Amino acid sequence: MTRTDRWREIITLATPVVIAKLSFTAMGIVDTAMVGRLGATPQAAVGIATTYMFTLYVFGLGLIGVINTFVSQNHGAGRLDRCGVVLGHGQRIATVVGAVTLIILLLSGPLFHWSGLSAGVSDQGYSYLVFRVIGLPGVFWYWTYNAYLEGLGETRTPMRISLAANGINIVLDYTLIFGVGPIPALGVEGAGIATALSNLFMLGCFVVVIHRRKSVYRRYGVRSIWAPINWDLMRRMIRIGLPMGVQLFLEIGAFLVISVMVGWVSDVSLAANQVALRVMSVSFMTAWGVSVAATTLVGRHQGERQPDLAAAAARRALLLIFGFTVIYGAVFASLPRTLAELFTPFDNVATAATTLIYVAAVIQVFDGQQMVAYGALRGAGDTRWPLYVVVSLSWGFGVPLVYILTIPVGLGVLGAWLGVLAMLASQAMVLLYRFRSGHWKTIRVDDDADPPRDTAPPSNADPPSNASRDTDPGYEATI
Repeated sequence: MTRTDRWREIITLATPVVIAKLSFTAMGIVDTAMVGRLGATPQAAVGIATTYMFTLYVFGLGLIGVINTFVSQNHGAGRLDRCGVVLGHGQRIATVVGAVTLIILLLSGPLFHWSGLSAGVSDQGYSYLVFRVIGLPGVFWYWTYNAYLEGLGETRTPMRISLAANGINIVLDYTLIFGVGPIPALGVEGAGIATALSNLFMLGCFVVVIHRRKSVYRRYGVRSIWAPINWDLMRRMIRIGLPMGVQLFLEIGAFLVISVMVGWVSDVSLAANQVALRVMSVSFMTAWGVSVAATTLVGRHQGERQPDLAAAAARRALLLIFGFTVIYGAVFASLPRTLAELFTPFDNVATAATTLIYVAAVIQVFDGQQMVAYGALRGAGDTRWPLYVVVSLSWGFGVPLVYILTIPVGLGVLGAWLGVLAMLASQAMVLLYRFRSGHWKTIRVDDDADPPRDTAPPSNADPPSNASRDTDPGYEATI
């Protein structure tokens, strides 16, 4: 491939992922925006409940994310049937983790009341949570299919499914929050039900696409998902995935604790915090999408035993997200009040959020770098180092700094965001250093698998990777 082809490869992979992640986060944005019409307290309640729920979600998502690492490396090594075996083992993990997470969330009512938040925020937040987690085990299965396809480099199908689900969520949100005709207005509970149903719709779409009789993914092992458990493979996946889950749990957990600290200041501060987070979520999801592309390409090249190509792909991903975040930063800094007013009709909330959006313009540049660097390390299977970074810099440095600036120093919610800026900037620098050190190049995640039986899709099959469709000049001849 030429240099242009390499750039086209990562852009082709990343763009659908970015759109899919933006569409997924749009569900939460729509919830926040529509519930914001009910008042600052409901808006703060949905925001804090979403943050808490996502904190517990991400442990399972981190474990499930290991599917991408194993599938991409096996795909690169030509072990195509092994990709489906990995998916099946990931689904077993997802079933157990999803059930445990569901139980924990449903028993979280007292935690909301002990958090120190106002009664209105805690009561409505828990009500939203109960309805939002209706289909949680199914949501975890949805993420297993998503990770499997991303590991193969097929990112357009998840994008299409996410866009369809987002359209359904908008209609359901409006109908169930405000009431239409004979359907009563359910408020925050309606927002939770709408998003839960939309997530289950996505799972159904993935099942149909991947398991239909003429599915091309049969070539990539989907008929092997119920193969007997390979305990060595299961141990490897858990060993690589567990640090990913813990790292994401601790990182998002730090933001939950920070949000609670902001809630100690006032409901208006917490609502402004959630508005600014929603604005920044556009940048966050873009970085997540580019990070997934980095994971896929680094994993694939590692499976091919070409670490130099893996490093080059990661560098392009870092440059790509830097360009995105600079553009987002310019927009945030130019239109902070306008962006804030998209999510709240209340002047005091919008005024407080405007200041935070200025800070977000800088924060998201560092956030993008640390997320993509982590994605590259994850593709190589280097997952312990990022865990150490989060423990030391998020909890050992960031959370205490946020508390000091927010409460004793008295800067309030602005102090919290300045602390987050320092935390993410330090994490970005350390993760970039780790990647550039090259220690990850010697890691092998699935070397004990059977030797490759195939190195290319059959001539009558559509290669799943959308990057292959756009960059392989011989592709047209194969179909």
